[in-house]
Amino acid sequence: MTKSFMRQPLATIFTITVIAAPILGTCKPVTAVGPNAIDQQRIQQRIQQGKELFEREWPSRNPRLGSDGLGPLHNAKSCVACHHQGGVGGSGDARFNAKSIGIEKMRITGGHINDDVVAKSIRGFHPGFVDSAGRVVNTYAVSHHGGTPMFARFRDSIMRNVAAEFSEAGGPVNAEEVRHANSTPITYAAQNGKYKIFIHARMFQRNTTPLFGSGLIDQVTWKQLKELARAQEKHPEISGRPATLPDGRYGRFGWRGNVATLQDFCDQACAAEVGLETSRKPQPIDPTLPGYRNPTSDISDNQIRSMTAFMSALPAPSRRLPQDLETRHAALRGEQLFAFVGCAVCHVPNVAPAQGLYSDLLLHDMGYESIDLNPADPYITRTTPVSRINRRVTTNSVETKFYDDAMTTVYYGGTSVMSGAKSRNSSFSRGSTAMMDLSPITRRQTNIRYTPYNYEFRYPQQPNTLMRFVLTGSQSKRSTNKTQTNRTESKKIAQNQSLASGKDTLTVDITEQNNEIIETRQIDYVRIHIEPTNHMQEWRTPPLWGVRDSAPYMHDGRAATLLEAISMHDGEGAGTRDRFLNLSHSDRSAIIKFMETLTAPANFSRTK
Repeated sequence: MTKSFMRQPLATIFTITVIAAPILGTCKPVTAVGPNAIDQQRIQQRIQQGKELFEREWPSRNPRLGSDGLGPLHNAKSCVACHHQGGVGGSGDARFNAKSIGIEKMRITGGHINDDVVAKSIRGFHPGFVDSAGRVVNTYAVSHHGGTPMFARFRDSIMRNVAAEFSEAGGPVNAEEVRHANSTPITYAAQNGKYKIFIHARMFQRNTTPLFGSGLIDQVTWKQLKELARAQEKHPEISGRPATLPDGRYGRFGWRGNVATLQDFCDQACAAEVGLETSRKPQPIDPTLPGYRNPTSDISDNQIRSMTAFMSALPAPSRRLPQDLETRHAALRGEQLFAFVGCAVCHVPNVAPAQGLYSDLLLHDMGYESIDLNPADPYITRTTPVSRINRRVTTNSVETKFYDDAMTTVYYGGTSVMSGAKSRNSSFSRGSTAMMDLSPITRRQTNIRYTPYNYEFRYPQQPNTLMRFVLTGSQSKRSTNKTQTNRTESKKIAQNQSLASGKDTLTVDITEQNNEIIETRQIDYVRIHIEPTNHMQEWRTPPLWGVRDSAPYMHDGRAATLLEAISMHDGEGAGTRDRFLNLSHSDRSAIIKFMETLTAPANFSRTK
């Protein structure tokens, strides 16, 4: 991977202010008047402002900015509504799970079929599967709240097919109901004129991640992640890889590791979860009101920076050993067994400066039962620059179109596009990949069988292509050429008036001056080489610091206890799981006791 493309993200000023953690709890106000003290006061004020924004219950309109404020589609009215376990900024239980619907299979028969027929057919299931550009996609984040009455009816019609109990907050009431929701197939069959439509879908969920210590995670460098992945290359079972983003950065946040920095995480969460449009992330669009657009941003860049400062200042979780001597010894023995069975290969105890993190922040294949149709970003292994030259010629006000001199490209579309469209510009599902318009040429997706009278879609397990192209820039140049065009005309003239019946032909050479304007446009790309992985089954190793106070577990909250979470490991974690289960009861209990020593930060303000 070229060093110029895989740039190391710079730490912001807020990610290094770890000293600010006590500000939220027991720290005394600074009273000195020196320059450093003034700077510290400003930082404290910034963090306090961020905390107030994090806890604010946003109204449906934002009079200060003249925007629409909360929503219209949203999962909660505040950040703390979901991030509260163990204190402000913690995780959330299953009631606050975000939900998405993924289409696994779709079939249309009965007549001549084109993209318009596919789009009209899927709108009957839910219009959210057709984006604003008319492209059909196979995943859609179903927001808990908001939307038009028509949107609510579509949401309710889908939810009635899910055999699980849901809370008023929007997510399942507990881990058991999460499992029920995950295992329930959602089917849709309809007759639309002469067309028969059948859809087989499932619900997928994401549990709220804790934010404690996130400022330290924000300082972990891409070089460290690369070294962690390299250390696992020779391991017989584990093969973690960095979450490689299209812009060349490594991801460190989110269940898919698809967010590079803490500020990006804040930006994305504001838009996707609370419906607060930022200057970089648009709010989700109500598909039953496709023409509506927010007049401006709902939250300013300065407010985003303040919230990032607050999250960065959240203290790292601590380790608390039991007071009882026997239980303490068991926990210490459990720490050794944790490493012995192989847990510490992925749950690395320390990644500087995040001491006690218990994560490698890498992506791992966790097996088929952990599949989610919002895939992880593909694994970028190498990048090379490439250019395409386009030319347009204008001659005597007659203009030709741009044409390509070179470069045949392919497009990595993942599982998102279900029609013949080129790309998907953006997505608000948690963990989903933001697709870009990477190429002027689209190869038909191999997971779509598409004939004039039959359409069938099945989600793929692997990327369909091994490379894709990302636009990095373009430049145009115009030049004017004066060219001579010789034209021969034959004219019939009377050569002799006396020869009234006779005619002759005179040949005339005409020379014209033409102004030919040639516009040359060079478009620069980066060719990204991709290593195929089970990107729908890959998940970032969740940090275990504070794990005692962050139930339920797994990416979707389907494990109520730590024992259940370990037992649900599969894929790369299957060997470690089996070694754990083969231990004696006392040794398994010792490992659990060790994990229960990893608690949320002590002496920290907590919500009720």
